[in-house]
Parts: sequence; C-alpha cells; structure tokens
Amino acid sequence: MIGTSPRRKEDLRFITGRGLYVEDIQLPGMLHVAFVRSAHAHARIAAIRSDQARKIPGVVTVITPDEMPELRGAVPDLHEAGTLHNPYCDLNIVPSQIMFPTVVKYVGEHFAAVIATSAYAAADGLEAVEVDYELLPVVNDWERAMRETSPRVHDGHGNVIAHLAHSTGQLDEAFSNAEIVFEQRLRTQSLKSMAMECRGSAATWDESAQQLIVWSTSQQYYLIQENLSKVLGIPREKIRVIARDIGGGFGLKGVPYPEDIIVPIMAYKLKKPLRWVETRLEHMLSAYHCGEQVHDVRVAARKDGTLLALDVKIYKNVGTYNHFEMVTPTNTVNHLHTHYKIPNFRAEAWSITTNHAPVTPYRGAGRLEATFTMDRVLDILARKASLDPLEVRKRNLISKADMPYSSGLIYRDGVPVVYDDTDLELLLNTAIAKSDYQGWRERQAQLRQQGRSIGIGISSYVEAGGIGPCEGATVQVDDHGRVKVAVGVNSQGQGHETTMAQICAQHLGASFEDVYVVGGDTSVIPIGFGTAASRVLVNTGNAVFLSAKAVREKVQALAKIVLDCDEVEIRDSRAFCKNSNRSVSFAELAAKAQRHPAMAKLGGPGLIATEFFYPRTVTWSAGVHVAVLELDRNSGQIKLNSYTIVHDCGVPINPMIVEGQVIGGFAQGLGAAILEELVYDDEGQVASGSMMDYAVPRASDMPTISLHHLVFPTSSNPLGVRAVGESGPLSAPAAIASAIEDAINNGATISSIPIRTSDILKLVRSPGRSGSDLQPAADGRASASGLERSAAIPCDAEG
Repeated sequence: MIGTSPRRKEDLRFITGRGLYVEDIQLPGMLHVAFVRSAHAHARIAAIRSDQARKIPGVVTVITPDEMPELRGAVPDLHEAGTLHNPYCDLNIVPSQIMFPTVVKYVGEHFAAVIATSAYAAADGLEAVEVDYELLPVVNDWERAMRETSPRVHDGHGNVIAHLAHSTGQLDEAFSNAEIVFEQRLRTQSLKSMAMECRGSAATWDESAQQLIVWSTSQQYYLIQENLSKVLGIPREKIRVIARDIGGGFGLKGVPYPEDIIVPIMAYKLKKPLRWVETRLEHMLSAYHCGEQVHDVRVAARKDGTLLALDVKIYKNVGTYNHFEMVTPTNTVNHLHTHYKIPNFRAEAWSITTNHAPVTPYRGAGRLEATFTMDRVLDILARKASLDPLEVRKRNLISKADMPYSSGLIYRDGVPVVYDDTDLELLLNTAIAKSDYQGWRERQAQLRQQGRSIGIGISSYVEAGGIGPCEGATVQVDDHGRVKVAVGVNSQGQGHETTMAQICAQHLGASFEDVYVVGGDTSVIPIGFGTAASRVLVNTGNAVFLSAKAVREKVQALAKIVLDCDEVEIRDSRAFCKNSNRSVSFAELAAKAQRHPAMAKLGGPGLIATEFFYPRTVTWSAGVHVAVLELDRNSGQIKLNSYTIVHDCGVPINPMIVEGQVIGGFAQGLGAAILEELVYDDEGQVASGSMMDYAVPRASDMPTISLHHLVFPTSSNPLGVRAVGESGPLSAPAAIASAIEDAINNGATISSIPIRTSDILKLVRSPGRSGSDLQPAADGRASASGLERSAAIPCDAEG
C-alpha cells in the first residue's frame, strides 16, 4: 500500500461540490461581517461616524472599540509550531497588534466592523462609514527605515526589531588567502498566496452546550482555540474550531489573523451567528505576504573555483509587525549551504518594520531565498574562474564520503544541522544525465552560431521539514469494521486523507477502503500544532504508524484468544489463524473488544490507541533542477525547452501525490521567477492589488517537466520519510535565472527576481550590467508590466 497511488479519498466530495468551506456555513439568523479598513498606510483614527451606515437597510450595527471594549486589546502572541528558540537571535522585539487599533499602520488594516443581514448590505454599510484620519509619516523602504532619522513605525523603539548573527571557521583568514573575491547584492521579492479560497471565519455561541463553535480557514486552528480561550476566559474544551476543507493555504494562512479572533469574539458577545469572508481585494491589501528579502554577499574562492568563505548580510522587510520572530532569515541561513561545502561562513540578519502589511512565511519560507543566493554565487564564481557552472558545483559538492556532514549551523529547534542518509552526488549526476546536460551544451554551441540564444541553468536545494514539537493520532476500529484515523492537522490540498489512510492500512493490516481520516477539528483530538513547515507527514504520519501498530497488537492478542490459535496473520481487515482457514473480521473483534475481559490487559475496552511522535529534529530532503530555455533577444521572451527535476523525499507514501506536490510547487517557483511581485508605492499603497497587476502562472506557462524520484530513506523516523511540501518552488527561480543569464551570454548578472522581459532586454543591451541595477516596475505590475508577460512556453530545440 505504501509506495502506491490509489485514488484519493477526498477528491469525490471536492469534484462533486460537497466540500464544506467557510462560505458554505449557513446558520439560522446568521449575520455577515465586513471590516472597515484603512485607506492610508499610517494614520491616527480621529473619528468614526457610523450614523449613516446604521440607516442602510439590512445593517444591524457597526462595531468600534467604543461599542465593544474587548476589541481594544492586543491580539494574543502568535508563534509557529516548533519554534522553541532562535539559536542565532540576540534581538527580537514583537510590537503588539491591537485588534481594533486607533492608529493604523498599513493600508487595509481593520479598525471597525459592519454587521448586516447580508454580505451586500454589509458592503453598502462600509461605504457609508465616514472616517477622519490624521495622517502620519509613512516608512515604505527598508533601507530608509534603518536610518536613525527615519520616522518610527512603532513608538518606543527603532524600526530594526530583530537581529541575528552566526559564524563558523576563520572568515578573515580565508578572505586574505583568496585568489577570487567578489561582492553582490541579491534580492527576492514579496509574494502573495493566491489560493483559490480567501480567508474566512464563522462563529456561533451554542447556549445549550455552552460552547463557542468556530469555522476557520487557518492552517493552525488549535492556536485560534488557544487564543480565544485566553481572550474570553473560556476553557479550551468549550471552544470548538473546525477547519476541515481549506481551498489552499501556502503558509499565508499558517498564522491566526486578528479577524480569526475578532469574529468569534463578536459572535460570543452578541450571541449571534456571524460570518466573514475575505474578498480578493481585501486579500491583496491586508492578508499577510512573505516580504522582500535582500542579501549582500561577499565571496572568497580559489582560482580553481573552490569556495573558501561566504559572508552574507540579510535584510528582511517584515512589514508592520513581527509575529514570526526571524523564522525566514534563520531558515535562509540554515539552508544557504544547500549541497556545498563552505568551510568559513558568517551571516548577519536584520528584520525591519515598514508601513506594509505584516509578513508571514510563504511556501519555501527562506529556503527559496537561500537557494537563489547560493546558485547565483556559484554561477558568478564559474564566470570569474572561467569554468562551466557544472564543474564549479562538482568541485564544491558534499560527497557521500563526507556523510554524516555537519555544516556548523544550528536549526531553529536548537539541534545542529547534519546531513545524512543521502547521496547528493547521485542527485546531481542523475539530473545531469536525465536532462542531457552535455548534449545541450553541444547543441547550444551549434545554435549560437545560427544566432539563437540557448541557456542552461542548474540549481540544487535542500529542504528541512518535519519540525516538532510533535503530532498525535488516534486509530480506532468500530464494530462495523471501519477504521477511523483522527489527526490534529488539516489539509489545504495535500491529500492527507489518502496518505494517512495508506499508512494506517499497511501497518494495521486493514483494507484501504475501510480506513477514513478525520482532522481539521479540535474536537477529534485534543492537541495539534498545525499544517506548516512541511511537517505533517513526518510528525502525523509517524504518529499514525505508531497508533496503527498499537491497535494491530491488540487485534493480534484478541484474535489469538477468539480463534484459539498461537499465531495470527492480519490482512484485509481480517485476522487469520496461521495454517488454518479460520478467521475473524475486524468488525467482529471490535464488537467483542467492548466487553471481553482480555482487554483489561490490553489497555481497556475497544480496539483503539492514541500515540504521539516526537521528532529529534528535522529531516533534510534534497533535489536538483536543470532548465534549458531559448531567449528571443528582440522581445525578451523566453521559451522553456526542457525542465528536469530530480529529488529525494525519503520513502514516498503516495508517488502521485508527491509528484503533484513537486509540480504544483514548481508552478509557484515559476511565478516567483518571472511573474509575481507584491509592490508598494511611496505612500504605502499596494500597486499590484488586483489580478490585472499581480500576474500568476497560467496553464500555458507550464513546461513539460521530466520528474525523477530517488529514494534515500531516513533513519530518523520509523517510516523513513522526509518532507516534500516546500521542495517544488525552491530551485525554479535560481535555475531559470541561471539559464536566462547563460542565454544572454554577455557578462550580465541576474541578481533579482522576478525577471521581467523588460529587465532581460536591458541586460541584453547592457553587457556586464547587474540585475540589481534594475528597479522594480513603478506601476507594480508583475513580469514585464501588465500584458507583457515573460511566458515560459514548451518548445523543442529546433522550433
């Protein structure tokens, strides 16, 4: 069962329209919420006049801090599962975010709410609310924000709110002995999650049960339960949060938002069922984004292309608040080595507040930034050493003989970073063979003589996933023979209901058809730490394994008694007496287990077990991408001729789902490479606030991908699995940038993403120019501004 790809269990309800999303929640007397949001990036709310809004037909009330004092307080502290401490961080200021603030600090920040009998009436009510603003200075640029003379985003401290530093080896000595030294600024943009379902929350107070029931789109719904308990003073068991069907998340739903707390508070105080669903415009303005990140690198190497030292300074624009400490810069530091030896290393990073919406980790979360930086460094080094980019990679690669390999880094759970149970040489060699790298180099030289610009790019990534602290699972067989698997995580499309059922079926000995999985509901298991950071399979998958194994032991023990035999085999939801035709079904055993006296020594009545898996630290996945493309030097357009991915995620539970994760992730990486960017103007207004200005990949942009699985089981968990959720996007920007640069072939350096066609044309016409000299489009349009998209269209070498 593990290693096969049965039909996904969850798909039937989705394709037949039977999924239950927040917007599907309909309760008697339900009212609709719309939030009054700031039109300015920084302002004091001098007055809110709601008299005219209250006269709109259907408007029930307008909630301000004066109407409901509970909303004057701060949003409870937010954190990511497994962030126990930051081993590098020596400064971390977390400014309070007020639920309904009197000073707004980014465009789209909410400070009041309209409640009405319909979403349309609520929208009309919003239009009628009058607000007086006292404008305050806006800080839009992180470099300006770092100056002592800059206006402050928050009173009481400067705009630099977090700092880290870490070093290994003898950096100064390495630079003094280097034959090649260079510096480069590299930039990655801010991205928005463009999930099909925007955020939403619904809530009702059940008077008879004395229970607050909340429906949410959050990836960390237990945090909502915990925070509501703190704010309202209600025991956690009296708050039920349901977040089962989620239409995409990608990390930006990974942290509870103020609205996730405010809507239930208002429902509890008003004793009315409420629902709020975010519009796409609200999403573009006020939902969190990943934040721009800039890396200033200084590199030391020998003339043969061997790296001696890397010195990097990282600047992270975290927007208005700092909910996630320095998770993304720390991830960047810990993933920056990727597949390569860096004997001397120093990193320093700063998080800087600006009047932008807050940031949160987005799929990849520092890993994409690290991969882009490392591969750009290697490509620049290859040019300076007059070597093929592949040769530079081979000379610096961590070999199998080096395993276990310790980089001198420390993961954010406090455990040293160690690579083991993998073969990075085989990954690279397989990618080179499968992509026909050498053949393309030969064809490249021939086609260049014909005036055609072919480019080849390589990128290698690592992905740390499976961070703790733990996850649990309950496996239970009922007296109909059905096997329920209850987990404390939810799915935003990853296929958990299928993969967890496969694990349970194999290790319990149940029929796959008999197993069903429930999650996304705080009532099914008492604790969970969220679907984020590629942690579900490692944590929850192994918890399911442990629980299934425990139930199997109960089945075996009881079946021996019932069948009166010494040895029992279990398969297809039945227990068979070995060397006999006698058997008993799971259904029969489950019924007997309710009252059978033998269960006194087997943990009590029923075929049920709950187990938790605690990882020692993260697992490390790895992969290599090779891109081949053709550039039209007159238009700046590119066409992807070939794209090869070779990756290892340990044991693939369901290869089809793994393939979907990798290819879907690649699509997001493609968007980051050539299309997507959230842009703010000088006044803090979002300049890319619609789908007309924020370009995302379309089906026609996707190339045919040659995907190859290598399997190196990890010894760090019983299933031998590694993470895969964030692997897909990591190398696409670096590989595509490398290939475009190679196609331009005039000494130009691409140092910033997204790579617009207008940027490509400037580099084609300006030999030796760096992409860091190119400014983001003033109108904020992604790719080549508006309809001038940098399309990646499949094309063969000859046409």
